[in-house]
Amino acid sequence: MNDGYFEQIIKRVASNDPTLNEVYLWESQIGDDEAIALADALKTNTSITYLYLDGDQIGSVGTIALAEALKTNVSTTKLCLGYNQIWD
Repeated sequence: MNDGYFEQIIKRVASNDPTLNEVYLWESQIGDDEAIALADALKTNTSITYLYLDGDQIGSVGTIALAEALKTNVSTTKLCLGYNQIWD
């Protein structure tokens, strides 16, 4: 994945861009570090409704960060994390 593209997505999520409602990052090879950055941006976002992160390299640490972010995020109603590296 192009790092510049991911950085643009993070900036748009963090700035609560009202035109960004769905984030598609499947098979983008993002891992825990990127998932944590995305989670931080999601904490105060009110426009993202769907987050597709299937087929990436997200592990338990990134998954926990996303789950924590969704405790305060009220707009995201669908999170797809299939085919990642999530273990006990």
